[in-house]
Amino acid sequence: MDYDGHFTRLSGDECRQLLRARGVGRVGWRSAQGQQILPVTYTMTGELIAFRTRPDSIMGEFLTSVEVSFEIDDVDEDTATGWSVLVQGRARGYLDEPPDGLKLPEPWAPGDHPLTVVIEPTTYSGRAVSATTGGAGC
Repeated sequence: MDYDGHFTRLSGDECRQLLRARGVGRVGWRSAQGQQILPVTYTMTGELIAFRTRPDSIMGEFLTSVEVSFEIDDVDEDTATGWSVLVQGRARGYLDEPPDGLKLPEPWAPGDHPLTVVIEPTTYSGRAVSATTGGAGC
């Protein structure tokens, strides 16, 4: 059986659904030391994405409001399928009390993580793809 594959843009609702179903993503921003893209464990409460870190790390830059990108994805190389979600927004750090009602993630990295970073998304984009399979010679 031949299968032509697909490339599909995901709606904002589909992107939010995938974000809520995952717990590890990557945050990217232009830091004082150049472009950064780092993995984080996160949660999503309502429209807000939150993760915890250390203020003495490069992520201490989030103590001021910073434009960020946030990405999650899933890839299956065996089946040549996958999807990705990209969020654009602003991040702000909270050393004292994070916003009320915010569900906080448990960081994987050891140690104390008193800085809660909250991303307020402004745009969502996503795509799902699968390669063409089957046909002559397969």
